[in-house]
Amino acid sequence: MTRKVQARTLATRDRLLSAGREIAQSAGLAGLRTDEVVLRAGTAKGTFFAHFPDRDHFLAALLAESLTADLANLAPPTDRDTLRATLDRVFLAFAADAETVALLARFSGPAGVGLGLDLMICAVIDRLALGLGAMQAQGLVANRAPPQVLAEGLLALVFHAAASAQCPVVAQGDSLAVRARAGQLLRDMTEALIWPKV
Repeated sequence: MTRKVQARTLATRDRLLSAGREIAQSAGLAGLRTDEVVLRAGTAKGTFFAHFPDRDHFLAALLAESLTADLANLAPPTDRDTLRATLDRVFLAFAADAETVALLARFSGPAGVGLGLDLMICAVIDRLALGLGAMQAQGLVANRAPPQVLAEGLLALVFHAAASAQCPVVAQGDSLAVRARAGQLLRDMTEALIWPKV
């Protein structure tokens, strides 16, 4: 039998997340400290850990909120240009910083259930699949696989490109150039995967 979550418990969780949001806006996710969160939220440290097993779970919940809001109005692509723009938008959100990439890698699967990253990722895949299905019907996208499979593959490419944008081996130089190279990698991989051969 499951117990109904008390309103007080939800309010405390919301206070913690609100405090985390405020701190992350000025210090970024990487600069967020648990002690600062509980101080700003007016709770005990034990209360924090009653809601989140560790700092990373808390950061993943904040990231899920941020990415969900950022990508909420993502429209299904209708042609090559809108597909490229959609993938670029998701790539830029995912490649924002090394902390984002690390949290996505750790919490986008079963470890992140209940944090919201899984729901955000599924929503992005569904929008991509909807657009890809319509584009396949028009002959704009290769019929190598069903739209849902292509959408999953494209999001995997976005993850890979986002991770490449944070690669410490090449990040020694200009970070904007590294991100631009990773963005071009995403466009090249997309080209190879879904555009029909002419």
